[in-house]
Amino acid sequence: MTWFFVRHGQSTYNLENKFTGWHNPSLSELGVKQASETAKKLSEYNIDIIYTSNLARAKETAEIIIKNHPNAPKNIISDELLNERNYGDWSGKNKEQVKGEIGDDNFLKVRRGWDSPPKNGESLKDTASRVKNWVDELKKKHDNNENILIVSHGNTIRAISVILEINTKENIHEFELQTGEIFIV
Repeated sequence: MTWFFVRHGQSTYNLENKFTGWHNPSLSELGVKQASETAKKLSEYNIDIIYTSNLARAKETAEIIIKNHPNAPKNIISDELLNERNYGDWSGKNKEQVKGEIGDDNFLKVRRGWDSPPKNGESLKDTASRVKNWVDELKKKHDNNENILIVSHGNTIRAISVILEINTKENIHEFELQTGEIFIV
């Protein structure tokens, strides 16, 4: 089984440098272009099934990929377990503003560390716990010859990369996906 992880295209919150979490903004104009470019990059592969989070930016990215990919299935399976990390009280706030309020060290510890959540939110460890059963079920459900497209979010993909032992909780702060980027496992 080959897993094609795609981080959604740029959202309006990404454009405004805001923490998004479970807030539900749509793609920006650039995000729509990124999704189309991602579809072209994926066009050399047959895609057997597509999963997304329940959030608009991931669904919109998947829909654009379907429209622009010659062999993509037309159905999308949405699952809230694939939603972005819940940023709690940080959701909707400007990242620079939050950094100014709590300082650089605390900001990086919570934003890119493994087990430090923002107030009323999830740590990356919490996000991994949320998606672990989904990953285990996916492994059972699909055979080794299938190409699975998963359109999700930066932190969700980071958490899954630890579950799949591609990254460790100690080095996960170094793993970053840009909007519209593909990560193949």
